[in-house]
Formats: sequence, structure tokens, C-alpha cells
Amino acid sequence: MKKKYSGISLFFIIVLIIGLFISRPKLINEQIQVSASPAVVPTLFLHGYKGSERSFSTMLERMEEQQWGSRALVCFVHKNGRVSIKGTIPKNVENPFIQVIFENNRAQLSDQTKWLQKVMKQLKERYYIEEINVVGHSMGGLALTNYVQTTGDQEFYPKISNLVTIGSPFLGIDKENYFEENYGDALIDLKPNSEALQNLMENSLLLPEDLRVLSIAGVVADPLVGDGVVSLDSALASQNMVPHKLFTEKVVTNINATHSGLHEIDAVDQLVAGFLWETAIQ
Repeated sequence: MKKKYSGISLFFIIVLIIGLFISRPKLINEQIQVSASPAVVPTLFLHGYKGSERSFSTMLERMEEQQWGSRALVCFVHKNGRVSIKGTIPKNVENPFIQVIFENNRAQLSDQTKWLQKVMKQLKERYYIEEINVVGHSMGGLALTNYVQTTGDQEFYPKISNLVTIGSPFLGIDKENYFEENYGDALIDLKPNSEALQNLMENSLLLPEDLRVLSIAGVVADPLVGDGVVSLDSALASQNMVPHKLFTEKVVTNINATHSGLHEIDAVDQLVAGFLWETAIQ
């Protein structure tokens, strides 16, 4: 009798084990599908030359107060190119914010572009992000533009739907003593007529045909001086890179519209929100 019950027990144990192995792939697939299903479009923010996490922190705080979105991820790129990502993307957040921080914040455009490729690839592989908006201040806008040109519609990366540049020097920085007061490899690319800036203009046809671009420029007093670092013409020169119907330019004339102060102005918040999330400021 004991042997009979032992045989029955063993039979049920075997059936249970087989059932678990059969159902396991299904459970894994369901978990992957759940992770990939939310159709959210995050917005990535990238600082400029000498920038840090603080560069966009207060802007994002103000945007969170307006309930336009919520900070979700911080992508830190180490000097050796290794990417560390902290945070999660909640399923109930309509506009997740992603900050990208370069430890070497004085690197050349080519290095920044490679780092962005690494970040974007991980965002797609780990967080299933298919589409994304990007916002760059100063050199960050140049790096994002170069990134879009070099990746295009490649399936390894999220699709870039909208590009916002804030005080980005597409014609370089023509300010007396600027290159004497600062240092770093980035200065090679920030000079007027540099090879990197010429390539940006020459490769404009590599931008996706449906890419919408907003360029924001600051003018403290004189358009020739612009925001004190980047002239008005330089900040809006990206208009020569995209079709007129897809390009929007906005000039913020304000005593506080300095180069480092542009992302601290409420009016700039409104311009970014209105362009990216049309209903956000209604």
C-alpha cells in the first residue's frame, strides 16, 4: 500500500515539474510583453560644454510642478564611455524625463556622439523605448544633431521625433577671449568654421525627412552678441539644415537670457513644452 501511494505521489511530482517547464517560457514572454507595451515617448535632456546634472535640474523641477512630466532616468557616461543608468520608467507617466550626464563634459563632438549612441541603444534594449524627443543646451544641441545624422533610422536606436536646441552654436562661438578663458578638446569643434561644424551643415540631408526642429536663441540686448556667448545667427543657423515647414525658431529677448541662464527662464520652459507636448500649456 505504501509503495502504491509513493508511486502516485511521485507521478504527481513529475507532472508538476513538467508543467512548470512548459509554462515557464510563456510566463517570461508575458513579462517581456508587459514591459514593452506602454507607448510612452520620453524626452531626453543633454547639457552643454562644462555642463552637469545641475544644468537642467531646475528646469525639470519646474516642469514637474506644472505636471508636464516626471524625471525617470539618469544616464551617466563615465570618461571611459561606460554607461550607468539609474531609475525606472513608470507605466503611468505620460512624459518621462531622461537626463544624460557626461563625466567628461569638455569632450569633442565625435566622442559625445559615440556616447549618445551607447545611451540610446541601451534605452531601446533595456527599456523598450521606440520613440524619443531630445533637448540639448549649447553643445548638447550640436551633439544631438550629429547623433541624429549618424544614426538616422537605424533600428538599433529609438526614433527621434523632435529635436530642441537651446543656445546651440551651429556657426561656432565668435566671442573675444572665449577660447583663452576655457579649455578642453571641445573647443576645437566650437570655433567658427571648424571641421565638425562644417560636417554638420554638409550632412544635413542625413537628417530624417520628418524630423521636427525647434531652435531657441537668447538675446540679452544685441543680436550680434546674442546670449553673451552665442550670437542670434549662430543659434538659429540650424534652419539651413531642415525643411522650412519642419523648423521653428524662437527668440527670447530678456536681460536674463544669458547663455547659462536660458534654461532657467519660464518662457523657455513654455516654448519647449508647447513644441513637444502641444496640449501641455493649454
